[in-house]
Amino acid sequence: MESNFLSKYLYARFTDELTLPRGKHKGVTVTVARDTGCDAIPVVKEVIKQLNADLKGAYKDQPWRYMSKEILEQSAKKLNMKPELLDKLIHQKDRSFVEEILLSLSTENYPNDIKIKRTIKEVVQSAEQEGAVIVVGRAGVAIVAHSKRNLHVKLTAPLEWRVTKIAKEYKVSEEQALKHIKESDKQRENLRKYFMGRKVQPTDYDLILNVATLTKKEVVKAMVELIRFRCLK
Repeated sequence: MESNFLSKYLYARFTDELTLPRGKHKGVTVTVARDTGCDAIPVVKEVIKQLNADLKGAYKDQPWRYMSKEILEQSAKKLNMKPELLDKLIHQKDRSFVEEILLSLSTENYPNDIKIKRTIKEVVQSAEQEGAVIVVGRAGVAIVAHSKRNLHVKLTAPLEWRVTKIAKEYKVSEEQALKHIKESDKQRENLRKYFMGRKVQPTDYDLILNVATLTKKEVVKAMVELIRFRCLK
């Protein structure tokens, strides 16, 4: 009887592996980091569109999705704060000064820096446990476990290219664009460093794509193919 049961079990496992639809996610989580000026959301939306088309109804209850501002919104809800205020507090250099201003304007108690970042970490890790999610920004590469199942991607471009893009897009001078980029990049680096416990290195990413030399279509294709391959492992 044991032999018969084992045969049926192995057959079920074998046929299941053979009939896996292309793109079945199996709990994979992808993080996408980007340098300031490198648009990630349009790319990620197209990646998800293609991944979900691959599923062909296999995972109707859990299609691929992405999280970015949603992380901020969920964290703010847990902390009973407005997302806009939480975002400012996360990136504020002089936290004590901000707290002083807030307390002078309101009798409410605001969470400390450690509680804020712990909440963000819990929200991101909760999404990771569900799988089939692309975490955009929010120090995802530092929060999501580095395992054989997950993938970490970074979108980058030369500083000069990013300065020109930001200046043109927001109709500001290149000097203003450069200042904004340096400040924003530093904030993102500090947030990743906080969660990682050290400075994030290029080797922490599985795939780094230069959006200055690659088209959006090429970037999407590279990400989709890598995710597909990882999902089929």
